[in-house]
Amino acid sequence: MSNAEREGQFREAFVQQAKWCRQLGSPLTGLLMDCLAHSLDHKTQTGRTVLSWSGHFDAMGDAVPLRLAGALHALVRRGRLPGLAAHYPPAPLADPDVFQEAVCAAIVEADEEILPWLEFAPQTNEVARSAVLQAGLSLIAEETRLPLALFELGASAGLNLFADRYSYDLNGTAFGETGSAVQLSPLWQGPDPSSYRYHVASRRGCDRNPLDVSDPGHRERLISYVWPDQPERFQRVEAAIDIARAEPPHLDKADAADWVEEMFNAPPERGRARVLFHTIAYQYFDADSKARIETKMEEAGAQASDDAPLAWLSFEQFEQDGPRLTLQQWPDRTQRVLAHADAHCRSIMWAG
Repeated sequence: MSNAEREGQFREAFVQQAKWCRQLGSPLTGLLMDCLAHSLDHKTQTGRTVLSWSGHFDAMGDAVPLRLAGALHALVRRGRLPGLAAHYPPAPLADPDVFQEAVCAAIVEADEEILPWLEFAPQTNEVARSAVLQAGLSLIAEETRLPLALFELGASAGLNLFADRYSYDLNGTAFGETGSAVQLSPLWQGPDPSSYRYHVASRRGCDRNPLDVSDPGHRERLISYVWPDQPERFQRVEAAIDIARAEPPHLDKADAADWVEEMFNAPPERGRARVLFHTIAYQYFDADSKARIETKMEEAGAQASDDAPLAWLSFEQFEQDGPRLTLQQWPDRTQRVLAHADAHCRSIMWAG
């Protein structure tokens, strides 16, 4: 493939990301993606880095467009780019030509400052995904009647490790912790989920670059990946950070496959259900890591028993039909699709 053809694919990834952003309720980020698709060039270090990317560029891989969007949002929030900030909320959506001019000027102005953001994958830590996790975790606990030991891959700041600390309105029924500052009420379709009130015995996660909720810089990074025209998401992530700060999660800086092999190498503890879970993270792992994780889970599953069961709860993107929640369990060796939802869990179709 020629450089021109590859660059064309990169630009098309921005256009595709623009469509997804609009579908998920962010016209501003959609407009930003369209502007970047047409205006990025080789005159800046940012443009050269993006347009010569060597890895898997789009949202199913390195998510480079969202890395750049997070960088610009962070700099706007810091007051670094007043020309671009003038077109961010609370301002109305800008004229595309005017906005594109502001975006181009911002990249030139902050070229050096943008580059570090391109080195790390987005760490959105979307709290709304806890709604679909809550339903899955409750089901696991109801079926096993045991406390849960939670293990999260790609945990970012670990906010979804606290799904049991949030309040939910699912199909008109209250679930979770009453009065929580994080309140989730997605459009629910299908049968009601389990109402079983589960107990979390332990929480642990891993990430190649875990974020510390007690660190102001890390909190700012989390917030910068939230799309600027979605204030309800800002409220959720800030409330979730406050909950996590009261009991900071145990997060290991580790490769996912290495971590799974370490965590699930020990014999299972009786009287607990171990649950490995992840949300829109598995797609970023390479084929070798996925194979190693799957092998280790099968090995751990072979040691599972009724009083020491194992579950693998996965909310991940499938190219054909969007994100879905799947559940594998041992010792029964069952596998099922529990739900379909959009990436931000605004709407959930529950199968159970």
